[in-house]
Amino acid sequence: MSDQPMIVMEKVNKYFGDFHALKNIDFQVQRGEIVVVCGPSGSGKSTLIRCINRLEEIDEGRILVDGKDIYDKSTDINAIRAEAGMVFQHFNLFPHLTILENITIAQNKVKKRPKKEAEAKAMELLKKVGLEHKAHDYPSALSGGQKQRVAIARTLAMEPKVILFDEPTSALDPEMIGGVLDVMRDLAKENYTIVCVTHEMGFAKEVGDKIVFMDEGVIIEEDTPTEFFERPKSDRAKKFLQEILTH
Repeated sequence: MSDQPMIVMEKVNKYFGDFHALKNIDFQVQRGEIVVVCGPSGSGKSTLIRCINRLEEIDEGRILVDGKDIYDKSTDINAIRAEAGMVFQHFNLFPHLTILENITIAQNKVKKRPKKEAEAKAMELLKKVGLEHKAHDYPSALSGGQKQRVAIARTLAMEPKVILFDEPTSALDPEMIGGVLDVMRDLAKENYTIVCVTHEMGFAKEVGDKIVFMDEGVIIEEDTPTEFFERPKSDRAKKFLQEILTH
């Protein structure tokens, strides 16, 4: 089992009405690998990772996470989402719950952890993201960057095998981005399997094991950061890098 890739996508197609969002995607992520997915807006990046924990349903093909076919009728969707945790662009914290409660609620309901154990886990993770002093505040009292760090702690509390980041810094003010990227850098050292959609090319270059470049629902290039940034193979990737690196 351990030689198997953590994520396998085979001939995956996804439509939104007449719009063909993902076109025959073949894609693998190895265990402990950090894959950064980039590309222009509307290229299918977010759709790709949302299909990995069934926030979007695919129309054709197959997706395996840790050897399990996530579209098999016998698959427990909550278990899949606990194993492939998602960190969203807009945090998705419950405004009526404290930070501590936001991190314990899924532990209680999905993992069936006793309250004390769940709270201890939550506090340990808040410490990890530098926010233990905010445990009893509500999300409205936090900055965007702090909310995103809480969202990461909430995902980690489920002990996922895979962490999916969907543009985790794109809704943040520039001065808030550094703290979130620091937390993600730390996770990258801890042998998590990570798939991250981002426009933060410095982060991609520094932390990624593999860069996946998408356009118009197709994976155009997959390469190491060095190869992708220094020797992009397609004209489309060259144009993208020129645009993004000169802004």
